Amino acid sequence: MTESDISREPWALWKIGIVAAVVSALANLVLMLVTRSSVAVPEGFGPFGVIPIILWSFIGAFGAIGVYALLRKMSKSPNRNFTIAAVIVLLLSFIPDLALAYVSEGPLGGATTGAIIVLMFMHVISFFIVVPMLRSLANESV
Repeated sequence: MTESDISREPWALWKIGIVAAVVSALANLVLMLVTRSSVAVPEGFGPFGVIPIILWSFIGAFGAIGVYALLRKMSKSPNRNFTIAAVIVLLLSFIPDLALAYVSEGPLGGATTGAIIVLMFMHVISFFIVVPMLRSLANESV
């Protein structure tokens, strides 16, 4: 899809964004299922539930869609700026995961190192699915 196609079809960004969100959620669910048996995950550990994985995958993807839409309107280099912003957000997204090591009670309590690493890897998976899919809308190089 070229730049001119995007301007003629305003929903193209949302269409590819929704696909990216679904693919991201599915990939993260697969990771959770594969690693759940090999990583010591406390019983009832909230972030490893199906609903939270789907919800946070969609929140991240739709946040990326919003940022990319704004950058496409306001920036001369939307792909470059979007990639920079996405890397910064990815790095910042590790902070809450790392903070789980200090929570001892409730649905977020008792996180093991392995569980925290898997959660962080979910962010990386989403990054490598959503960012390239959104960037594919334009033929601009970074």
